[in-house]
Amino acid sequence: MINLLRYIDSPGFPSDYLITRIKGRRAALMASWKTVRANGLTALTSDEGIWQALLNELEWLYGQMNRALRECFAPVFVMLELKTIVLCLRNKEADRATEIHMLLTHTLLADSVRQALRDQPDVHSSITTLMETTAGALPGLGEAASAYAGHGLRGFEDGLMRGYLAHTVTTKLHPLINNFLRAFVDLRNVMILYKQLRWGVEDPGAFIEGGMFRLSRLVKLLASKEPNAWEELAKEATALKSLPAAASEGALETVLLTSLTGRLRQIGRGNHKDNDGVGLILDYIWRIYVHARNLAVLYHAADLGEGTLERELIA
Repeated sequence: MINLLRYIDSPGFPSDYLITRIKGRRAALMASWKTVRANGLTALTSDEGIWQALLNELEWLYGQMNRALRECFAPVFVMLELKTIVLCLRNKEADRATEIHMLLTHTLLADSVRQALRDQPDVHSSITTLMETTAGALPGLGEAASAYAGHGLRGFEDGLMRGYLAHTVTTKLHPLINNFLRAFVDLRNVMILYKQLRWGVEDPGAFIEGGMFRLSRLVKLLASKEPNAWEELAKEATALKSLPAAASEGALETVLLTSLTGRLRQIGRGNHKDNDGVGLILDYIWRIYVHARNLAVLYHAADLGEGTLERELIA
């Protein structure tokens, strides 16, 4: 796992010191979001710029961690960096070398991965080189490569994340990180079930193994062809007795992600039971991701009205 990330020849800082720094940066992040909501995005905002800001913060966090924490959080960092790989490939497809360089400046991806994304002439060559250089270090890459041949980069991204998550949850992880990844698998599976029932598509192979919901149950609900069969799983995943109306209006993903955000915040606040600080750090990493995702929503959907935005933004 760690071979996919850059090696930093630094011992980092003690956990207590890092936690203090994170609390300060968390407050700054919240203030930044309030400013954006009050004043809007700047004219220079772009998808790459939003993701680069996230990568800048992850790079800082990774560099501050001691070696034990870097190893502990490697699965989470890699999961987020899968998006960097996909963004680079999308820009390569569009022949935008400047954007690729910007994304790779602060990425935590190892040099071999960065070279494959930067130096190869096209998407197919980059994917081939990734398969040659990362070997078995990136589970799901083979599936993603096959998906790219049939469904383009959308299929590649889906296959990469599905394969990575299914493998990673079976490895030895810190309990809080294992629970987080399994919850993330559950949320993706609920979305897969929702979309397939909505569009009348029956592809049980799309579900991801490793979550709390058994695949047999997911397959059975899919086979029922009941349009609302996803609701019972969504209620279990969110611990809600009833789902907000927004869930039935296409904003189910936001409801699910908001629920996960709330759980992670509770874990982060319970740091007295988490002497190594993993819960608080995990909550902060997720906050950084949520901030980037919300900025992207504002960037792409700002003209759709406040009501639509509220259904799309993660609380």
